[in-house]
Amino acid sequence: MRTISKELYTDLAITFYEQPHRHVHDLKRGLLEEAQEVVDATGRENFIEELGDLLWYITVLADNADLSLGEIMLANINKLERRMLNGKTPKEV
Repeated sequence: MRTISKELYTDLAITFYEQPHRHVHDLKRGLLEEAQEVVDATGRENFIEELGDLLWYITVLADNADLSLGEIMLANINKLERRMLNGKTPKEV
């Protein structure tokens, strides 16, 4: 399986954002629509495609807020660790 770095993905995703995009002025609404499409996805390939669309919106929103995917990943792991240190089990996190 081929992979891509988060930095290269971000650079490429931003390129597509700069082109006319249907949710260019309302990225959060686009994110919400894509989240629903993930919920409704059937089959592995469709699920991967919809997760990719969701990742695109997250990446563009993060870039617009001057955040990197790495920062968001680290913040999320830190939050999960804090929750576990406060006694929550992984199922409760």
